[in-house]
Amino acid sequence: SKKQPVGPMTRADVLQRSDPETLCLIIVDDKVYDCTQWQHRHPGGYLTIRALCGKDATDAFTYSHPKFVKDRMLASFFYADLIQTTKGQPNNKSKADKYNDEATVAFRELTEKMEEAGMFETDLTFYYKKAAVYSCMFLLVLAGVLCSDKLWIHALSGALLGLFWQQMAFVGHDLGHNSMTHNLQVDSFWGIIVGNLMTGVSMAWWKRSHNVHHVVTNSCDYDPDIQHLPVMAVDPTFFSQPLFSTYTNRYLQVDELSHFLVKYQHWLYYPVMAVARVNLYIQSINHALCLSYYAATKDLVWRRELQIATLIGFWTWLIALTLQLPSWQSRVLFLVPAHVVAGILHVQITLSHFAMPVHTGVTYDDASNGYLRTQLRGSMDIDCPKYMDWFHGGIQFQVVHHIWPRLPRRNLRTAKGMLMAFCEGHGLEYHQASFLQANAMVIGKLKETSKSTKRFSEFFTEAMNLNG
Repeated sequence: SKKQPVGPMTRADVLQRSDPETLCLIIVDDKVYDCTQWQHRHPGGYLTIRALCGKDATDAFTYSHPKFVKDRMLASFFYADLIQTTKGQPNNKSKADKYNDEATVAFRELTEKMEEAGMFETDLTFYYKKAAVYSCMFLLVLAGVLCSDKLWIHALSGALLGLFWQQMAFVGHDLGHNSMTHNLQVDSFWGIIVGNLMTGVSMAWWKRSHNVHHVVTNSCDYDPDIQHLPVMAVDPTFFSQPLFSTYTNRYLQVDELSHFLVKYQHWLYYPVMAVARVNLYIQSINHALCLSYYAATKDLVWRRELQIATLIGFWTWLIALTLQLPSWQSRVLFLVPAHVVAGILHVQITLSHFAMPVHTGVTYDDASNGYLRTQLRGSMDIDCPKYMDWFHGGIQFQVVHHIWPRLPRRNLRTAKGMLMAFCEGHGLEYHQASFLQANAMVIGKLKETSKSTKRFSEFFTEAMNLNG
């Protein structure tokens, strides 16, 4: 049952009284809302709400949801009015104060203009054309496997399958953010078809991971997209203090194996990316079947039976197709290139965040580290010519996408120009680099972080001490 407040609350009251388990309060505009009971039914996952517990979630909420959610649904979670604490400046989105500075207010006005201009509406012909291209790609894969006995054709078909998986991931990404039809049920259904059935990656698992990544971008203890121990660490922070992952609900592994692997992570980066898809398979199966640390979570899995059935469907068609090949050599030459080429996607995903600054905990204390600046600080665009947009699938506009997650892919390039002009006008830094530059930045940061690991002399000394 809802706990009734004593009366209007200050921001300090909200922060002090909030507890993820017993009283999960968030601030949106000038009101406080109780999400305690709702968090485990939230389509975007309970971790996103918990991350913002006690915080001002105004922009994170607004830019992740269509307008009708605020207009029709939010009122049912009302808990208290927010006391205005800035003298002479009402705390609302039309006036600037400590929590809503001039840049934040102007950014909200820019977003409203974009909404009015129809930039958040999707032209579905964009996806009809994509569907035609992807269907041809998959038919070519089938033809290469079923109509040829040449090894090089089988290898080429595998590589094309990997490219198909990469491109389907971009569509799944759009569907996962409800930026295609903007209908949760429709986008979720097609997300399962595209993600689970065609690529073997669970849309339910992806949403659990990706949505919280958007809220707490580059937080060492909250963002699962930078929690890769024992294999990788993107910052010395992972070795300087024990970090409890709110995503896995356990401490991140820091042991001899972690020190050894991270010491060489700048050499291992590309080999790991080439096989990283295997981890997505494992995570998808574990999440669907409530295995590993997912067993202790209270995740809402939309249509779990369909999630499981479509994952089985993926493995059925992939194994059946592979067995049509005449020899084990053909099967290896088909599957290995497929997964290595698909590994390009993992490089693309990591480039925009691995090289950026990290932090611990959750920001959103005031405008200085609120939604706008948190996303700008933790994300970087990949600067590329327009004719390469197909290859990057929209994720090259990572800054724009993190600012406006629901913005359709076809409008990201236009929005980038608007956002860059906005940042220049308000003295905000906009990060971007070419694909090659970004790769160099990531390798450089991984190499720098590797210096935080133990020296081999320390391993030897510790081993001698253990032996006696």
